[in-house]
Amino acid sequence: MAPGVVSPKDKSEWANFVVQEVVSFLSARKDEIYANYAARSEGKLPKELMEQEGLMDFEIALSYLNERSSGLGRGFLGMNLIR
Repeated sequence: MAPGVVSPKDKSEWANFVVQEVVSFLSARKDEIYANYAARSEGKLPKELMEQEGLMDFEIALSYLNERSSGLGRGFLGMNLIR
């Protein structure tokens, strides 16, 4: 492979890896994330209600800034759910 040239397959593999890392990081810290919300927010919704309403489930999308158009356009690479 020539220097500075990354194949679409390699970009995809990297994007999938990064998404999995972010998902793992956030999944492992849901309690901490909620605790920070409860300490800093005005509304202070109960965690049980947030879970019941699906507010603790997230979808993560990744795009490279150098390829991004608006929204989830051309640079959109992948997503995964955190439940």
